[in-house]
Amino acid sequence: MSIVAFVGNPNVGKSSLFNAITGARQYVANWPGVTVSRKEGIRRWRGREIKFVDLPGIYSLGAISIDEKITRDYLLKESPDVVVVVVDALNMQQGLYLLIEVLEMRENVMLVVNAIDEAKKRGMNINKYELEKHFGVHVVFTSAVTGEGIEELLDKILHIITTKEVHSFVELTYQKEIEEKVKELEKKIENIEDLKPYKPRWLALKALEGDPEVLNLLKKFGISIPDEESKKYKEMIAQRRYQYIDSVLKEAITSFGQKLTISEALDHVITHKFLGIPIFLAMMYLVFTFTFNVMSPLSDLIDIGISNLGEWLRNVMGSGWVTSLVVDGVINGVGAVLVFVPNIFGMFLALGFMEEVGYLPRAAFVIDKLMYKLKLSGRSFMSLILGFGCNVPAVMSTRGIADPRERLITILVSPFITCSARLPIYILLAGIFFKGHEAAVIFALYISSIILTAVSATLLNKILFKGQPVPLVMELPRYRLPGFKNLWLYVWERGKHFLEKAGTIILVSAIIIWFLGNYPAPADKSFAADLGKFFEPIFRPLGYDWRMVTALIFGTAAKEVVVSTFQMMYGDPASVLPNLITPPVALSFMFFVMAYIPCLATIAVIKTEAGGWKWATFSVLYSLSVAYTISLLISVIGRAIL
Repeated sequence: MSIVAFVGNPNVGKSSLFNAITGARQYVANWPGVTVSRKEGIRRWRGREIKFVDLPGIYSLGAISIDEKITRDYLLKESPDVVVVVVDALNMQQGLYLLIEVLEMRENVMLVVNAIDEAKKRGMNINKYELEKHFGVHVVFTSAVTGEGIEELLDKILHIITTKEVHSFVELTYQKEIEEKVKELEKKIENIEDLKPYKPRWLALKALEGDPEVLNLLKKFGISIPDEESKKYKEMIAQRRYQYIDSVLKEAITSFGQKLTISEALDHVITHKFLGIPIFLAMMYLVFTFTFNVMSPLSDLIDIGISNLGEWLRNVMGSGWVTSLVVDGVINGVGAVLVFVPNIFGMFLALGFMEEVGYLPRAAFVIDKLMYKLKLSGRSFMSLILGFGCNVPAVMSTRGIADPRERLITILVSPFITCSARLPIYILLAGIFFKGHEAAVIFALYISSIILTAVSATLLNKILFKGQPVPLVMELPRYRLPGFKNLWLYVWERGKHFLEKAGTIILVSAIIIWFLGNYPAPADKSFAADLGKFFEPIFRPLGYDWRMVTALIFGTAAKEVVVSTFQMMYGDPASVLPNLITPPVALSFMFFVMAYIPCLATIAVIKTEAGGWKWATFSVLYSLSVAYTISLLISVIGRAIL
């Protein structure tokens, strides 16, 4: 099977193009040796099956970040049949820089200029043949939204695969000093057998740019470049590439009408230094209003269905421990979590819409301005955004952060971001104690989690590193109406994780909790009661009873299990809890859940990504201390006021 790799900058529509080509025939796996996920898909075209690989979005092949390293290693070692470099029709400069780097590395490369429909609307005329002439590659204009050019792209790919045609890249000539150094290095490299798999010119250029991996490789064979020289040459090489790109674009692009676009006008408001933060808060409030108010009727229907199923099974099966296990353990335990599936999917639908229309990158840009003084950059914020779904991918995504200090800090504070597993607990308690204000309470919890993350990052930076943040540098995507397919894939890829846990971890936990809650005797004489009562004195200042403590302990496996435990311990939490605790204690409990120990899966990923149990243990102890302190303050102040 032939393999085609997609390469491009973030936000150029590369993944949308990949989705349009592969459709439903995609799957997600991990790159060998790392936990970063990759997307692959199959497309049958004119009787031939082609595998497409969507490589991580990058700005260069410098191999500084994990994403860059993955992409470069794949292009060097896996040797795909065709490499498709995708650039944005409205912002081609950085994409063409990446194209030059790929062309200097290997052959069988083609260029795709995406979002051509939007370029036409802007009055831009792009001359395909000028691009082909200057870069020596096939060029195809596409639109992932309208489908324009996709068939032509597939035909060109198939043509390269079947004819083995190799376009000769118009080799970019650098400054005289650089070229002399390149030739000198090439002569040394060509005589080394172990370096035969690489293009000598590419190795030479990368060495002059000060690429750490290439320098280490060449050092093994006695070839070295002084640091002061590589710094100078790196600037000269980048300068020459941009000069060449600018000269090509002057010949290739003709624009008609330079009026302020709707996108630019919106950005003046949305990224405004004063209006940006209030707009972000308003957008987040709308997300949680939609999540709770709009999706709650569906949750109520599922709740009624699960209750009716439990009653029916109880009538059919009669009394006994088997009935109790099935109904009270499995049906009610797992069902207590499944009730919130519409809310979870609703939140992902709202966040997916914001990402697809192009708002979330702008939110990162706005937050970056605020977070810079707190030493948490917008780059980290983009990783933390993933934490709203699950903290595990949020931690794993830090591999795209080049600065080791910033990466470690982001890993350690990621668990404070409220993941979807905590949402059922918020919805349950907010619905019981704060009727009519549920969305506002949940919104406050999410905003508090962001603030807590920022403050923790500041504190840890001062204690551990005393470093300075790295400013966020990113290109903002254009606003666009989200495609149904992309939006559905976004929601499903994130929401299915919740369903998978319901069928595995939560199911097993529900059975274990049922057993511990019924043996050697039910209720307050069970193993679960003994466990909760043992730790209850520690939590008594917070106002929690032993059942709440037991729920927190079981919740370390997966936060959703807290809801299952409540269901089994209290029977009907909505009628029992108001007689046991006050609203301030309920709010305190929600804040404790927001901040306390990450789930076991997150702890395991922190251990892997941070390089050992040292930081995983630190994360557990630090988050537990923070959770207890905040919850104690809320309980004490709340009870004093009331």
